[in-house]
Amino acid sequence: MDQEEVWAFTVAMYGRDGVAKLCLELQDRCGLDVNMLLFMFYLGQKGLAPHSVNALEEAVRDWRDNVIIPLRQTRRFLRDEPRKAAQDLRQKVKADELQAERIEQHILCDAVKPMPSNDPYAAARAYLSPNRFDLEQNDCDQAVDRLITLMGFVAA
Repeated sequence: MDQEEVWAFTVAMYGRDGVAKLCLELQDRCGLDVNMLLFMFYLGQKGLAPHSVNALEEAVRDWRDNVIIPLRQTRRFLRDEPRKAAQDLRQKVKADELQAERIEQHILCDAVKPMPSNDPYAAARAYLSPNRFDLEQNDCDQAVDRLITLMGFVAA
C-alpha cells in the first residue's frame, strides 16, 4: 500500500469543511481513532476492505496509547498556558503529534490485509460501529453518512 498516497488522502479529507470537527467530536465522545477511520475510507475508495479491523486495531494500539495519546494530552494541556515558551513548546508537540499520526498510518499500511469490497463504505461502517464504541447504531450510521457527504463522496 502506498503510504504517501494514504497520507495525502487523509490530509485532503481531514481538511474538508466539517470533517475534522465531526471526527474530533467522535474522538472525544467515544475514543474513535481518526486515523483509523480515515484509513477505512481510503480503503473503500480503492474498492478494498480490511480482512480484520481487529487486527488493524491491535497493530496500532501500543503506538496510539503510548505515543499519540500522550502527545495529544500534552498539546491540549499546553493550550491555555499563557507563557510564550509554553506556546512554542505546544507548537513543537503539535508537529510531533502529526508526525506520530503519520507513523500510525504507515503501521496501518504495513499491517492491512486487504480484500475486495463492492461497498466503498463497508470498512468505515465496520470500524465505526456499536460493537467498537459506546454509540447507538443510528449515531454510527448518521456519522458515516455525514462524513460521506462532507468528503464529497456519493452515498452507496
